[in-house]
Amino acid sequence: MRSKLAIDIGGTFTDVVFRDPSGAVTTAKVPTTPHRIAEGILAGMERAGAVPSAVDVFVHGTTIAINALLEGKTAPTALVTTAGFRDVLEIMRTNRAHMYDLLQEKPTPLVPRRLRLEVSARMRHDGTVLRELEPQDLRQIADTLRDADVASVAVCLLHAYANPRHEHEVGAALGKLLPGVAVSLSSDLTREWREFERTSTTVVNAATMPVMAEYLADLSDELSRARFAGRLLIMQSNGGVTAASDARARPVASLMSGPAGAVAGAVALARVGGPTANLVTLDIGGTSADVAVVDRGEPTVRADAEIEGWPISVPSIDIATIGAGGGSLARVDAFGALSVGPESAGAAPGPACYGRGGTEATVTDAHVVLGRIAPRQVLGGAITVDGEAARRAVTASVATPLSMSVEEAAAGIVTVVNSNMTRVLWEMIIGRGRDPRDFTLLALGGGGGLHACELADGLGVSRVMVPRDPGAFSAHGMLSATSRHDFTQTIGAGIASDPGSIEAAFASLVQLAHARRAEHETGDQNVELQRMVELRYRGQRRGIPVEISPDLRGHAMIESARAAFEREHESLFGFRRAGRPIEIVRLQLTMIGAPSAADPVALQPGPSSPPDVTHRAVQDGGTRHNAAVYHRDQLPVSFAADGPCVVEEMTATTYVPPGWGLRVLADGTLQLSKSAASIGA
Repeated sequence: MRSKLAIDIGGTFTDVVFRDPSGAVTTAKVPTTPHRIAEGILAGMERAGAVPSAVDVFVHGTTIAINALLEGKTAPTALVTTAGFRDVLEIMRTNRAHMYDLLQEKPTPLVPRRLRLEVSARMRHDGTVLRELEPQDLRQIADTLRDADVASVAVCLLHAYANPRHEHEVGAALGKLLPGVAVSLSSDLTREWREFERTSTTVVNAATMPVMAEYLADLSDELSRARFAGRLLIMQSNGGVTAASDARARPVASLMSGPAGAVAGAVALARVGGPTANLVTLDIGGTSADVAVVDRGEPTVRADAEIEGWPISVPSIDIATIGAGGGSLARVDAFGALSVGPESAGAAPGPACYGRGGTEATVTDAHVVLGRIAPRQVLGGAITVDGEAARRAVTASVATPLSMSVEEAAAGIVTVVNSNMTRVLWEMIIGRGRDPRDFTLLALGGGGGLHACELADGLGVSRVMVPRDPGAFSAHGMLSATSRHDFTQTIGAGIASDPGSIEAAFASLVQLAHARRAEHETGDQNVELQRMVELRYRGQRRGIPVEISPDLRGHAMIESARAAFEREHESLFGFRRAGRPIEIVRLQLTMIGAPSAADPVALQPGPSSPPDVTHRAVQDGGTRHNAAVYHRDQLPVSFAADGPCVVEEMTATTYVPPGWGLRVLADGTLQLSKSAASIGA
């Protein structure tokens, strides 16, 4: 068995999980070092006992690319496009993101208009050439970009999804004329139509390429100095891993790499079936809460995503994120309304109770006031909670302005943040046509277990699961993640089209997949190829992806796709349109590394002896309870207790409110369920 290390960098903590060659797993949690990320990584490795020279595989989830995008710190970028299309980034779409907001503004393009340059070459929609490239165009573009001192160039030419030859010629020419400048081709990222979405994807990739390249180069240098000689893999937004060289060239595919790790872990849990086959993941960290769905053991993967108003046309796990975490700030506005988030205290100074200079109330401070997190408790093995500082912050920020007790103010903070998260959960479950009663809520992150039962009550979900080390579960999930690469091709044809042409298109995608695997080796010995087609009724704007068996060929493949599409359409929208022509919008081929039995989510059962128990006052619903307090490592298999009670561990705290009970499963997972009495009530 190879030694394997996974590191997930969050807004407040950096989580480290190390599995040595014997299979023993060690977890560590250290404060994130925002201004020198590698310092926190090496500190976490040391605390987990991971000697860099002895690590074979290092899986890394990073937010460096998305942070650069959100904070406006992307590299100076240019765009080369077809004549007449330089303003696509500003025209965008005619639909309004917020229909009734008359003052809304479109996001500022990542490329200023003076750096959006055109070539006269042009492809037709069927991939035939209308006008060839002019070498003079490329020389003039290179001169302009050289004078502008750009760091990266996005190349997105009309209909390149049908024929990428002109893009490849532009990329090769600019690579020679502008040495040292990163070049990103749309045809290397997504072979889909919709010019704005394709241009946006390419520009975002180009703008974050230098940032990601610099970060990975610095990290590699630091690891080399520490004598790390293993394989560095990067978590992707689609739930798989890829080589660092691939992530350097395609950072747009790793924007959501951190949250995707938790979903990868949930998928590994779902493989065992039973109550974990259908999961809703609730990952509450220091700055945000992430929600995703695992349906019948499979993650929900979308063909696109949107970040800060910019569409990203690469397959990504369907994750909804809200600014609601342990560090979310609670404030009272001029009208006397209490709001929580999205602003966060972050890693520095952090919540007031961390004793690092924070003075404003946060969600974590509210839990300390309510007794759910104990004063003087050590969080993450590194931070000692200051209960008095939490009370002072909640009093000054909320209780005094609203003329209420500090306990009432803390309860109000938790109620507001729960309400914010409930809206997202409803959207992800009911808004996607699912019944919440069919799902189990998987509570993750440092704060998931503190909120899960109350959120489940609002959803009508009667079961919550809390795995071991929930605060580091994203890193655990990265250990179990395999490689994944997605390849798409726009078709835009009626479903009765010649099946042979569809087979030929899939064969072309298979060649691309094997070429990518050869270029960016991830260490997977075996891979699986999955085929999907996206279908729609003629006239619909968006299609629905359905998987087709690799064993089906010809008209049997077409009929299987039609039947699957109509079933899924009826499930999502409640009807099907018999006789309406169906179109194939695009094809997708996914290459997935076969999961290894050596890479499970690392969950181990606890001891066999009864646990020690203490008690402390916990405030809930205006009532003060004398709640039992247990340490997670002491809970034996089959141990059961009724709420209110608290379970503490190094990476998280779980609160079981009145009307709920807990039971320890065979792998050490906490199963929280509504008690029979409360269900009857």
